[in-house]
Amino acid sequence: MKYRSYILVAVVSAVLVTLLHLYGCNPQSTQPLNQPKVTTNQPLEQEKGSTQKANATVKIHNFKFEPTTLKINVGESIKFANSDEEPHTVTATDGSFDSKALDTEEAWTHTFTKPGAFPYICAIHPFMKGTVTVTSTKGKNET
Repeated sequence: MKYRSYILVAVVSAVLVTLLHLYGCNPQSTQPLNQPKVTTNQPLEQEKGSTQKANATVKIHNFKFEPTTLKINVGESIKFANSDEEPHTVTATDGSFDSKALDTEEAWTHTFTKPGAFPYICAIHPFMKGTVTVTSTKGKNET
């Protein structure tokens, strides 16, 4: 009976070692197991959404939207840039916009066409919150 447990431990250990070895030899693996991950602060390469130039930028960093509140005029755009290691979304709580998942170093630009306050969250990490306040440009040029 005692030898059965030794044999079982040996078989399980052999299977684990084999699986770890196969994982490390996976040609699709982007990072060797014993190498530290190197990150750089390169400009964002991929941008989703509108190709219009943004009037403001919200940086997604350390599980926060920075700045958390932002005021813009109707017709202006905001670029949301994810520089976090995790994917995030920019999702309006009223459902009026949704970026879908933004991977690391991806960005998404949205143009706000109506005045109002637009609270948003990350749908993956709902504790991340922000608000865009859009003001009407009517009356600014009128006297």
